[in-house]
Amino acid sequence: MMKALGMLLLVMVLSVMVVGATAQPAAAQAETSTAAGEYPDVSGLQPFAAETNYMSLAGYLKWTAFKGNGVWLSTAEAQRIVTSQQAQ
Repeated sequence: MMKALGMLLLVMVLSVMVVGATAQPAAAQAETSTAAGEYPDVSGLQPFAAETNYMSLAGYLKWTAFKGNGVWLSTAEAQRIVTSQQAQ
């Protein structure tokens, strides 16, 4: 039982180390983010509906941007992009 617990703890610690080593710091993410025009236009979508996977528009934009180019936007940046898209 103790060996199994120790092994589980070791796997968890190693997983955290690998994820931490590959995570991109927020400052580096900001440098690699692209202009608002390069993100999918979400202005015509309904928030919290099936078409947005039941997410807010900012949340849906964050998710699609991450899936598309691996950059995780901050909530403030995603909201700024959504607001900009809606103003156009």
